[in-house]
Amino acid sequence: MIGTLVLTVGLLGLPQDGPPAVDEVLALEPGPERSRALGQLLGSVEPEGLQPVLVAAFEEFMHHNRAYRLELSRPLAEAMHSRAGATWSAMSLALVSTRDGDSARAREVLRQQLDRTPEGVEAYELRERLGLAILGAGQERLARAPLGGAFARGSANAGVVLGRLALSHGRQERARALFRSLLDEDPPQSWALRGWGLSMLAPHNPRNPRSSRP
Repeated sequence: MIGTLVLTVGLLGLPQDGPPAVDEVLALEPGPERSRALGQLLGSVEPEGLQPVLVAAFEEFMHHNRAYRLELSRPLAEAMHSRAGATWSAMSLALVSTRDGDSARAREVLRQQLDRTPEGVEAYELRERLGLAILGAGQERLARAPLGGAFARGSANAGVVLGRLALSHGRQERARALFRSLLDEDPPQSWALRGWGLSMLAPHNPRNPRSSRP
């Protein structure tokens, strides 16, 4: 994958017998040339010079990701994760892979990172993202395990997703219990109070015209 990121060095006016110089790449304006050059640097820079390249690559990734330029953001995410192997790089790659319609790659990356991450905040964030990636692929039953694991370890977002799933299936008591458990968060999860209120309504039943639609 990183091989696809190699920038034609003539565009930068750099020597053709080695990777581009860090300072020259970092000085480039955001855009395709900088993105590809950063990808090349990530594959070649020495460990002691890696941190500023990772910071610049992440900023470049976010710049293109926000604009949905997946042809630039996804290769850069692959290069970042290949070099960093961190929770943040795994979640960045999973995010852009999901946006690119590649749920399988997102799940693969998140599972691999979860396997090497000790229990703690990062682990439940990975479980949360894994559950969302599986849910986004339309596999609700399989998504419940990682979402439930994340919720049990303190993820309010996972609790909200599980509550909304319960509402969608008319399981008001289950939804009410999930949302009620989130009301004491400081600050409270933005959807918790609304979800708790919806859970107090009767579930929608198309055969009963007097039932309420959440």
